Amino acid sequence: MEIEWKYKNAFRIAIKEIRRFYPEFAIIGRFARNFYANPETTLDIDFIANLDDVERLAEFIEHISSHYEIFPNDVGHWQYKIIIKGVRVDLVKPPQYKFDDEVISRRRIVRIEGVGEVPILSPEDLVTLYVVASINRGVKDLIKAKDIIIYSLAKHDFNEDYFLRKCEENSVKALCLTLLSN
Repeated sequence: MEIEWKYKNAFRIAIKEIRRFYPEFAIIGRFARNFYANPETTLDIDFIANLDDVERLAEFIEHISSHYEIFPNDVGHWQYKIIIKGVRVDLVKPPQYKFDDEVISRRRIVRIEGVGEVPILSPEDLVTLYVVASINRGVKDLIKAKDIIIYSLAKHDFNEDYFLRKCEENSVKALCLTLLSN
């Protein structure tokens, strides 16, 4: 029970700290995926935010590094690992992924017991992010993307037109069409 409390406490802290600098953030990764497909265990918490503003990122790093461990601890990267109360928190924004106002406006708010209300990416945007990430990370991200598509389509909770448009904007439309066709 203490592990669960420690995890949720770190989760709350991470949300508070990230929201302070990046109110347009969203939860991604396995935690978000678990809302749209068969749940899998995860021990880290992944967030996406627009890390392209170098000044804001420098302020964030300076603030976080005075309270927690952060790697790397300088600007110019697309992934940051923060250790909060022993829990790994990743803050990312892959350079090839377009995290734009439309993606932000389509986030969904979910309530997590012991944590509160938090935004997660829509299923279409999360799948697009997985497909973009698969270019560097491999087939495992395509499998996660396919799982979300299958479950979301079965629940009539997947806008294929929007998804394909975002795939085209992110230059991964061919991969997305393949995922939809199988």
